[in-house]
Formats: sequence, structure tokens, C-alpha cells
Amino acid sequence: MERCLTQLLRSDPSRPEASLGQVRLHDLPDNAITNALLRRRAVVGLSLAPQSVVMVDHHGRGYVPDDVPVGLRRARSTRISIDGNAHFCRGLLSTRYPAESSAALRDPTFVPLATLTIPD
Repeated sequence: MERCLTQLLRSDPSRPEASLGQVRLHDLPDNAITNALLRRRAVVGLSLAPQSVVMVDHHGRGYVPDDVPVGLRRARSTRISIDGNAHFCRGLLSTRYPAESSAALRDPTFVPLATLTIPD
């Protein structure tokens, strides 16, 4: 979600950050980033309808304009933290198990974070 909305901001620097809370799925470009977002939304049970709001909380509710900048920063911080931790863990695995590192990363028992849901 954050990557899609950041991409929109970069493509139109005059766009107010608070307006990102009103962006709908049909407003996003058809590219790999949007496709990744749609796959994650499907996994966690969020709507894929073209008129659905992109920026939603963990309950699927949209943000009021005043909360959009903070929500976007939180989403960016979370993504960067997860990416950093994943990179660090892959490095530890390849250091500890050099011959097995690529096989360990494809372990079928591994559960990607995108498949987890948050109970109400």
C-alpha cells in the first residue's frame, strides 16, 4: 500500500499527502507494485473492488485526511523494518548454512508475513 501511494506522490509532486486517503484501487497504475498490493489484499481478505480505498487500517477502514500522513509514515517505517530484518536474517542463514541457504529460504514451512491476518 505504501509503495503504491509513494509512487503516486512521486509521479505528481503537487499532490497533497492528505489526499492519498481518497485514492481508490482503480486510480493506481497497472504495474508490478499494484499487482503485489492486490495479491496481499486478497491474502488478508481486503476488498479488491476497483472503487475500494487503497489506504486502510488493519480492520479495512479508511483514514481521515488528518491521519493520512502519520499512517503513511507508519506503513513506510514498518515496510523498511520488515525488509531490513528479512535481509539480515537471509545473511545470517547464508553465513551459518552456506550450502543450504538457498534451500532454507525456499522451505515450504516458511510462512510469509503477507499471509498472516489480524483478528478483530
